[in-house]
Parts: sequence; structure tokens; C-alpha cells
Amino acid sequence: MAQELSGRRAVPAGGRNKRVPGGRTHVTKVMMTPEERARVQARAANLGISVPRALVEAAIGVPPLTRREREVLYGELNRLKFLLANLTNNANQIARALNSDVEVPPAMIRSVLERAESTVERVEALAEEFRVR
Repeated sequence: MAQELSGRRAVPAGGRNKRVPGGRTHVTKVMMTPEERARVQARAANLGISVPRALVEAAIGVPPLTRREREVLYGELNRLKFLLANLTNNANQIARALNSDVEVPPAMIRSVLERAESTVERVEALAEEFRVR
């Protein structure tokens, strides 16, 4: 209904592609049988993305993630980014203290190293889980 009133197509459930300088200038026409088209449309609908995005992502090797899986992945990556920033800050504070001849408790150093190790394990597990299937 909104599409009919505005004359514009609705944004696909997976969102729009990010803009690129100069825009996307190449157009490729793909001929499909009705059965192929139905399968591609079903796959795109299942993933919550547009048909063109499904074709591009399949061609360039992006793992077929549903919208929810993408949200989970991005959320986890953001949490890891903030955790790594926190760990970097802690390591810098320890280095500053050691360079100032301030005694740093070994338990504090051990704690930061253990958190760094567990973060690396989380990154590796996440990479394995979302590896191209």
C-alpha cells in the first residue's frame, strides 16, 4: 500500500546496501527459469534480503545469514570491540604504572591476560561459527 502511494519500492527487510562513492554503475541481467526465480526469491525471503543482494552475496561468497543471525553477529562484534578497547586501556594503565616504577600486583596483570585470552577465544569461536558454509 505504501509503495503504491509513494511510487517507491519498500526497503528490503535486510536493509539497504551502504552507499559507495560514485554509486553502483554496473548492471547485470540474469535470465532465470520460473523455477530458478522462485528458488532465488524464496532464499532471499528466508534470509530477509532482496533478490539482487542474495545473488551478489552468493556470488562473492558471503555466508547466507538471516537478518537475525546478522544482528546477533554485529551485536557480538560490537561487544568484543568494546571489550578489546577496555583491555587495551587496562594494559596501557599497567604499562604506565610499571614504567613509573609503581608496583603492580601480579594478580592484576594475570587478570588482564586471562581476559585477553578469553576474548581471543570468543573471536575465534565467532569466526568459526560464521565461517563461509
